[in-house]
Amino acid sequence: MIAKLKGIVDEIQPTELILDVKGVGYGLTIPVSTYEKIHPGGEVSLYVHTIHKEDQFRLFGFFTRVERDLFVALINVSGIGPAMAISLLSGMAPERLIDAVKQGNIAALTRIPGIGKTKAEKLVFELKRKLPRLELIAGPSSAIDSSSSDAIEALVSLGFNESDSSKCVSRLVSDNPDITIEEIIKEALKILA
Repeated sequence: MIAKLKGIVDEIQPTELILDVKGVGYGLTIPVSTYEKIHPGGEVSLYVHTIHKEDQFRLFGFFTRVERDLFVALINVSGIGPAMAISLLSGMAPERLIDAVKQGNIAALTRIPGIGKTKAEKLVFELKRKLPRLELIAGPSSAIDSSSSDAIEALVSLGFNESDSSKCVSRLVSDNPDITIEEIIKEALKILA
């Protein structure tokens, strides 16, 4: 099984890339969160999950171990295949996804294309049982507190991209841990507008 690859990014699209590892081009499916962190022609090291079935051999690449481990947890939920798991990781940061499961936030999950209310409820139900393991995956330092989560949700409801909102809020909170939710939203609006 291939667990990690390091090489030069030969070609890249939002959900696929070809990684040149010493002359061999590996095709990997990636989430948008990984796509945003790498550049064509640059060297990158990716965590890999391999799916090998009778009729297919697919590699899924992730910038962080957290993304890869969450992907594995997602594909172990019945009814969630690799494409849906990539869609979930592309639509929401891993920490936000774990937070949505923890709080039973069906509305946040249904914003992701292809996730209806029934599938979101099933995800919450099955992943809640694995919550201690998921929190270990994300680690204590990456857990987003409820005020950050609420601020991101407010920005998304105002029409801003969730990924950009999440990055902006994370930066504001890391710069000033005592910032209030009102200040977060106010500052984020200035930055994102």
